[in-house]
Amino acid sequence: MLAVRLDVVSQSASARPRRPGPAPSLTVRAIAAAAVGLADARGLDAVTMRDVASALSTSAAALYRYVASRDELLAHMVDLTSAEVRHPPVTGDWIRDVTVVAKRQRDVFAAHPWLAQAVAMPLAMGPHVLDHLNWGLAALEPVDAPVGAKLEAIALVTGFAALYASAGSGPDSSSLAGLDPVRHPQLAALAHAPPGADRSAGLFDRVVAGILRGVLDPV
Repeated sequence: MLAVRLDVVSQSASARPRRPGPAPSLTVRAIAAAAVGLADARGLDAVTMRDVASALSTSAAALYRYVASRDELLAHMVDLTSAEVRHPPVTGDWIRDVTVVAKRQRDVFAAHPWLAQAVAMPLAMGPHVLDHLNWGLAALEPVDAPVGAKLEAIALVTGFAALYASAGSGPDSSSLAGLDPVRHPQLAALAHAPPGADRSAGLFDRVVAGILRGVLDPV
């Protein structure tokens, strides 16, 4: 999702010559879903072929009939979670359209904390990731800018959505334990703002708009 690559990972095991052995009883989607469940519960390091196989009550060797490597499995996981991002019809208001989808990406990154790490890897792109890039180019069609710049903007917005999701709502009291009101007066004022104060109203929208304008309209 972040790196713009032309590699494509197939969602169908039938695209690869079937290895000798018993008739297949799994699907790539089922394997990816089991891996996503492990990653959601225990992080990306928990996703090993052996543990995924255990979750599916099969052997690691059996999984290699469907996925050639852990990297390919990670690519399928990214693609499966990317399908959760819904893309509305483009309206011509490209900043608004991209911002709407970026918020949905942010929610998906928040639901799958491992996803930001996975999309930073040089993985092949599956059909749902390609759907996202294709939609982004359609949304940015009114912009007079090179295709490369548009792809860069899409990648940067995705990266920001991932960063925003991982940062949460901001620093908590434990992370500000070393704050000295004399040395850090501005931070101290922020930390002691009224509990109901919204310190980031519209921040996400403003940053997405800034990224898009900065990359596509650098005047």
